[in-house]
Amino acid sequence: MATAPQVQPDPDLQTGLQYLRAGWFDRAEPLFRMAHARHGDRPEILHYLAVCLSQRGALGDAEALWRKAIAKDPNEPMLSYNLGLVARRLGKLDEAAKRFRDTIRRAPTHIEARLALAGIHIDQNRFAAAERELSEVIGNLDRALEHAEGAQLRPMQARSRNMLGHVLYRLGHFEPALEILELALRDAGEDVARRAQIQGDRALALGGMGRHDEAIAEAEQALTLAPQSASLNHVLGFVLYFAGRVSDAIAPIQKALEIDPSFAPALKTLARAQSAAGRLTDAINVLLRALRQNPLDRDAILQLSYAYIETERFQQALDTLEPYLKSLPDDVGALNNQGLALRGLKRFDEARRALKRASRHATDDPLVLTNLGAVLVDLGRPAEARALHEHALRGLPGDSRILTNYGICLAALGERDRARETLDNALASNPNNNDALVARAGLDA
Repeated sequence: MATAPQVQPDPDLQTGLQYLRAGWFDRAEPLFRMAHARHGDRPEILHYLAVCLSQRGALGDAEALWRKAIAKDPNEPMLSYNLGLVARRLGKLDEAAKRFRDTIRRAPTHIEARLALAGIHIDQNRFAAAERELSEVIGNLDRALEHAEGAQLRPMQARSRNMLGHVLYRLGHFEPALEILELALRDAGEDVARRAQIQGDRALALGGMGRHDEAIAEAEQALTLAPQSASLNHVLGFVLYFAGRVSDAIAPIQKALEIDPSFAPALKTLARAQSAAGRLTDAINVLLRALRQNPLDRDAILQLSYAYIETERFQQALDTLEPYLKSLPDDVGALNNQGLALRGLKRFDEARRALKRASRHATDDPLVLTNLGAVLVDLGRPAEARALHEHALRGLPGDSRILTNYGICLAALGERDRARETLDNALASNPNNNDALVARAGLDA
């Protein structure tokens, strides 16, 4: 009986795979191209070629090849996973999330896809969704670790717990974050890079709890393990800033940006520290740099517009906010800053409309309420403003800005003694509050 002839393995594919495993992508690529010319759009050849292209930065071309491979073999989870990775690198976060979900649907135990999906949720500030995904991963890994062969999964568990600890910190759950990060340290073993990252997240959680000295010590210890980490230099600057050591915070944040000039969170923290140190021009320049990287970076837009307001460049503040408000017209922070800028230009009716709109979306926001009240006083309507300031003070009872606006409102209502007392409280809270100083002097005069 005749037997079917054996199919000989393709020598280019064999050698290309050896180069691929060795990390020699530049040598592997021409071999895969020759195999592709002979065999056409076989999914595995398209995949190997896409890997090479992505490694040399040709992300768009790699994406196109993975899409073509999926069209040929839609049920292969490896293809959807890799397409998700390249989509994420291209900034297509929704597409990446879709591909990772496809991978999980076809391979429910694909831990890397679950972690990547959780990472997308973090990038999109969807921390509750990230918490759910990571909790499921950790539960699955815990069960696997009960078996003898599961020990090899401990580094994956350290990474998963590290991510969950960071998510809990971002959700404001500081004590649970510390607990999960302590377990992550145990799982990390002697992995120095992972231990450093975990300690950095512990520093953030400690800082969130107000344990500033411990947070600084933890961040410094993390940096001894990874001194060239942009992330950890930023963490040290961040916890120093929130500990009130503004001048000390600037140097480590600047070092983070020397290591990674495009590190957007460090740019914004540096601007905060410079503003707090009175270096508003420096802060404005840093925020402009952040917006060149991402013109719709909300935090940078809000910081920059407020810095312009602080320096009485009200029209520049409006110009900064305008394109953002066109795309997100109900953003409370942007509407609040728009109202402040319009007030600075004495366009009081427009300022009232902007702040009224903000207050409809944030009925209990103390700063929006007090700013709306201040504009009503400008318009000669202090009786309406009074309730807004009193509502704002219930939310932030000792805030110097709100106390100043309330004091000015009371003075406009003729309650001069109470106005003096309120303005004195504002100055006790912040002796450098210029608006309170001017208003208090006016009462004395």
